[in-house]
Amino acid sequence: MKKIGISGSVLSLCLLSGCTTDPSNDPHSGGFFGGVHGLAAGDYDARQQALLEQRDDSLNQLRALNEEGSALEAQRQMKADQVAEQRRQLAALKARNRALANRINQLKYSKAVTEQQTAELRRRQQQLTRNIQQFESELDRGQLTAAQADSKRLSLERQYDAIKDL
Repeated sequence: MKKIGISGSVLSLCLLSGCTTDPSNDPHSGGFFGGVHGLAAGDYDARQQALLEQRDDSLNQLRALNEEGSALEAQRQMKADQVAEQRRQLAALKARNRALANRINQLKYSKAVTEQQTAELRRRQQQLTRNIQQFESELDRGQLTAAQADSKRLSLERQYDAIKDL
């Protein structure tokens, strides 16, 4: 009888201890009595509830990360659009700069041609001035006949006309 009393007491204690929940109780590791204890104490429900809360927390974190990822992608796209616009503006500026460089080169060439023409005109004009002075000197000394003077004057006028037409 004593054995039955002790067994009943142990069983009562097991049943009483089964009424308290232990969320850390793993249903896989308790065996049959652990399973009975888990069912009676509500450990399975508590563990299931904790796992559901973990899942919900994980889903909320995933949603937050997805939203943050979307916001970051929108920012990245905006930055990419800004960079693309800056590149387009830079390309336009480079094209205008090339056109300006070409215009400067044209002006340099034109200036060089003009300088060459000016130098040639100056050389010819100085030669005409010398020829006029020589003609004047010859007239003053009386070295030319009227026909020679007319011929020289006509030659000087043609020389002047050639310079003027350049």
